[in-house]
Amino acid sequence: MRLSLLCVVSFTITSCVLDNPVSEVPEPSEFEYNYWLLSHWYLNPEELHEPDFYDGQVNALYNELSDSYTRYIPPSISQEVEQEINSSVVLGDIGIETLLNKKSEFPLFIYRVYPSSPAAKAGIERYSTIISINDVSLNIEDAYEVYQKEFSGHKEIKLVVLKDNAFHTFSVIKEMVYAPTVFLDTISGIPFISIESFKPNTWDQVNGSFGEMKALLKETKTAPLRVLDLRNNLGGHIQQCIDMADLFVASGVLSSRSYKKIKADGTTGDFKTVSFATPGGEGEDGEFLLFVNQNTASCAEIFTAAVAENRKFIIVGEKTYGKGVGQNTWKTKNNGLAIITSMVFETPNGSIYNGYGIQPDILCEKASHACLFDFIQKKHAIQFKKSPGYDLNYILPTRLFSSRNFGGAIIKQEILNENK
Repeated sequence: MRLSLLCVVSFTITSCVLDNPVSEVPEPSEFEYNYWLLSHWYLNPEELHEPDFYDGQVNALYNELSDSYTRYIPPSISQEVEQEINSSVVLGDIGIETLLNKKSEFPLFIYRVYPSSPAAKAGIERYSTIISINDVSLNIEDAYEVYQKEFSGHKEIKLVVLKDNAFHTFSVIKEMVYAPTVFLDTISGIPFISIESFKPNTWDQVNGSFGEMKALLKETKTAPLRVLDLRNNLGGHIQQCIDMADLFVASGVLSSRSYKKIKADGTTGDFKTVSFATPGGEGEDGEFLLFVNQNTASCAEIFTAAVAENRKFIIVGEKTYGKGVGQNTWKTKNNGLAIITSMVFETPNGSIYNGYGIQPDILCEKASHACLFDFIQKKHAIQFKKSPGYDLNYILPTRLFSSRNFGGAIIKQEILNENK
């Protein structure tokens, strides 16, 4: 089967879009298209049976593979998934992030307000307690579920919030919001920089997550200690996490990867690429801690290994997830997405961590703030005060894991299909 290929940079590594076959060749079916991709790019092509085995069924083709990250996204949801992969855009939102404090009479609490969002433009402030939404009181145990139901059913949202012992009423219209992916909190004078994902199109629509981090490093450059929080970061685009790591490392290897690639003669060969640091990054000076947990995965592990091994940053928390493989994403003939594991990563020191994870220097059960604060207090003689969002009474209902977070650790039963 002869196919012409057009590859463009996207997703975690590269996204390859298959052009139409040359005119003299019969047009392949969606199944043939995917079979060809897997036979040329998949890390374990020996797992493929002869085409007749699958009876022309694309889902059967992918379901037989051992690799849970290699998957097919049907055309019905491919555009939505592609947007989630490449950007932090939230459709129909007002731009707030909430916490839930079950010990409070009104449990729902505004933890973040995204810049340039409808909420920010309306003047809604961070650390406000939500009293009601569209005149529905939220002084109930299932406040978050009630809030979500009311929020999803209306374009115009009326919020009554409590801030500094005063009630405030806001009416906002939902719209498309570009959410940040890197956030800054300052606790007892220590900047906590939370990196939630690595995406090219975020609130910083030019430089993505990398640009957000660069700006926050400049803003916090005088701090004697900064914490980089990568808990629950499931990864993202390889170039974003490599570029972000380069902000902290002046020289040396950042990461290396072995991968499959089609050679000029049409056969598939094995190749290796090494990414090197360049001097002049905004994070090359100063002391940093890395805060990770068992859901720190994929690109977040590339970043963690790059800065820890080159700069000897102390890693605090839990062993990371152990996703040391990467995927190419291809748009198929019928506008589905073929996400195929085709590369294996090594740390700067040459360690393979796929399936093993990265061990912390300071082990903290459940990667708790209390453990981190205790370590910082002992090492730096800093007494921490309670801070909203870093109080163990609070939980994060809006960051519950979804099978649609394709940047990292997706287990097999969470793979999307036509029936989901």
